[in-house]
Amino acid sequence: MLPEDRRGAATAPDAEGGDRATRPERNGSGPDPGPAGIEKAGSDQASSEKAGPGSNLSLRHGPEFVAEWGAAYRKVYRWRRDGRFSVVPSLFAAPVRSYLPGLAYSDLGVEEALALEIGGGGGGFHLRVLDRPEPEESLPPGVPVVSRLDLSAFGHDLDLVRRRGLRPAVRQSVRRFRARYRVSEESGPEGFTALMAMLRLAFARHGSPLPPAALFASLRSALDGRLAVVRDRRSGEVAAAALWFRDGPLAWTPWSGMRREPDRPGALLFRSLVEQAVQAGVEVLDFGRSALGSGCYRFKRSFGAVPVPLRWFSRRPLDLYRRYAPAQRPGARSPGR
Repeated sequence: MLPEDRRGAATAPDAEGGDRATRPERNGSGPDPGPAGIEKAGSDQASSEKAGPGSNLSLRHGPEFVAEWGAAYRKVYRWRRDGRFSVVPSLFAAPVRSYLPGLAYSDLGVEEALALEIGGGGGGFHLRVLDRPEPEESLPPGVPVVSRLDLSAFGHDLDLVRRRGLRPAVRQSVRRFRARYRVSEESGPEGFTALMAMLRLAFARHGSPLPPAALFASLRSALDGRLAVVRDRRSGEVAAAALWFRDGPLAWTPWSGMRREPDRPGALLFRSLVEQAVQAGVEVLDFGRSALGSGCYRFKRSFGAVPVPLRWFSRRPLDLYRRYAPAQRPGARSPGR
């Protein structure tokens, strides 16, 4: 997922797995096809049927993408598989089933998640599901949202995206600092080292442990992940980097990081992601999750992204506030299960 604020951060993924991107049905029922990331030769394409205004923003990952994503996580962490789900150990409860492990949303359909919540299947699960897009003013401050840019609304016209999608401040930052920095797609070991250095900074700012490099390498190999790296033109020092994927009509950047520079090299990085997505012909660019109104959210919004709210489903509520409140008292011990 992307930075939590404009100074840098990483998208901390959170859940599931599946195929190439697909569109939800008009009534929101039925299996979700899935968002599209980097397109791979021979991959299934999302249905071309439109579900109405703003429907592109609800694109979901396809089954093939989800399956390969989950397989990479299970390989690195040695998790079990349960049908379409990965069985993920939990610090707070029994193991839970996850559809897109480690990601900001599970990418199941709302109706399917409701069926699980009501009683479908045994075992626990915790899922964040993409809800229907809503105007920003109708959402409460601080609610978690996924920021998405509908490139099809600009007719895949790069000049139109630059003029009408990007905020003036972004265009000014790019013009001002591209003389100092260069952005390029890097495929060698140096690019991967640059990515890990930026993610290490990003995760540390959030107090989160960085997943092993083997996980990023495995996902990149299995799903044709691409690296965008910003470097200082003179020194060659890395200033920002992102790992992004394409799944049919959806381009998705779950992780990025950047140095805390006053000239904001992140603007060059994200502008490059937008340009690459347009040139690749994708319909939607997903910048990942952030809290509505946060610095990270405002940063993504400056590139034309709009919020898509998330809904939480669980058959086994964690109730962490009640269970772990005693740990806040001096000398208290955290409760067990």
